[in-house]
Amino acid sequence: MDILVSAIVGDLISRSASFVISRYFQQQPDINKILQRLWSVLLRIGIFVEEAEARHITNQGMLRQLKMLRQGMYRGHYVLDALRFQAARGEEEMSHSSSALSKSSPTKCLRFSRTRSGSSSSNREALLFGTNNNIQDELQRMVDTLEDTVAGMKEFLFFMELYPRILRQPYGMYLLLDNCMFGRQMEREQVLNFLLSPGATSDLAVLPIVGPIRVGKSTLVEHVCRDESVRSHFSMILFFPQGSLRDEGVVDLKRNNINGLVRYRNSASQTRLLIIVEIAEDINEGTWRRLKSSTTGMTPCGGSKIIITSRSDRIVNLGTTEALRLDFLPPEAYWHFFKSLVFRSTNPDEQPKLATMAMEIALELRQGFTSAHIASGILRHNFNARFWCTVLECVRESRQTNLNMFGQHPNLRLREDAPVYCWRLVKSCRYFLIHNYHQSDSSENVPKINLRDIVLGSGGKLPCGEFEALAWKSRIPPYYNYRVSCKMQAPQLTVGRKKRVRQEEEHFV
Repeated sequence: MDILVSAIVGDLISRSASFVISRYFQQQPDINKILQRLWSVLLRIGIFVEEAEARHITNQGMLRQLKMLRQGMYRGHYVLDALRFQAARGEEEMSHSSSALSKSSPTKCLRFSRTRSGSSSSNREALLFGTNNNIQDELQRMVDTLEDTVAGMKEFLFFMELYPRILRQPYGMYLLLDNCMFGRQMEREQVLNFLLSPGATSDLAVLPIVGPIRVGKSTLVEHVCRDESVRSHFSMILFFPQGSLRDEGVVDLKRNNINGLVRYRNSASQTRLLIIVEIAEDINEGTWRRLKSSTTGMTPCGGSKIIITSRSDRIVNLGTTEALRLDFLPPEAYWHFFKSLVFRSTNPDEQPKLATMAMEIALELRQGFTSAHIASGILRHNFNARFWCTVLECVRESRQTNLNMFGQHPNLRLREDAPVYCWRLVKSCRYFLIHNYHQSDSSENVPKINLRDIVLGSGGKLPCGEFEALAWKSRIPPYYNYRVSCKMQAPQLTVGRKKRVRQEEEHFV
């Protein structure tokens, strides 16, 4: 019955939303037919995904299929949003002079993540829709692929019914994104499978997790460690935060007072340890050997496991199983994430002008989780088209300033912990430099100055010289506070500095 209601409601929404698109493309009936097919297949995929997410699926093959379904759903809705918002704006702008936003319409910036055969996911390419013929060809390919995917889901649906439902209270999507981990369901099950499997040998099992800074490695591990099945499986969960292993004495678990390292203790469980190690780059070989030896000595019966996270591929060889690699969300999934944070319970279809600007801001931010939370909070501060237009212009100017100064997109520099020129809505001193972007535990005191207030120009007079500001407080485990060091400094362009911006852009596709 629930599936039937979802289908009826989804069909009504799709009909009303596609009406705007059909008017815009009324001179191109072929595109109209393809769009109707796309709406139909996305409706079916949405029902499959919603049903699957309501069940505790553990099979890795089914999880990979579910991930493919989500990616197809995000990609399809991304295209339809871009076309629908452009259509609504196109009718509105017919009677107005071209505005600053018309310089880059969503369809001209439309991006798809597509992996070439034989290449890694880092070699994704951006497809730009420049002409109607290109739009029609790409839409046709997308619809054909999605319809083929749905046609092959019979076995998936059969086995899905065998898994138990997850008991949880109904929440709005924006509440889920504010308080739950987004886009890591498959990775979470992979880590759970590693932790709960008995293992082929009695040797200490090690899972390396590799990914860029602030991609969500700590968040993923924390969510897994809070799972009741994990907590009942291990007698203790020990956590070595970044930098703690510099003191070689801390790795002697028998002699050292480990109370400060214990994240969770379960006296009813067998003597099995779960050790979480966070490092920035690499770990000293001697320290690693002593840690493993000390762990084995405390649990002679075996069953203990280690998860080690790092930004560097150097830890891959430490694993006893294949490393789990995390990357930022593809543009289509990032738009779904950002849209839900910005509009929350408001329907973006009712405000196409704001939705268009939100899509362009999301394209400028380039998949940064923290950037999404900061920008969405600023946009929610004032649901006004002029205000959002100013934010978009400032974000663009900031991006161009960093490209001129450093030859890099600001988000790429943040991923490298390099200084970044940020933006403000105050015209007199719009730019300021942020650096030393770091995270701290929620128990620590946070700076009184908030980065959002600096951007909005509402924080009063700023201190002279360098000062610290709170960028964002995470609402999901491990509840980190993200802080930045700031310095008011107008950008001074270096004469003769020329960089190939196109190469930097490829990092975000």
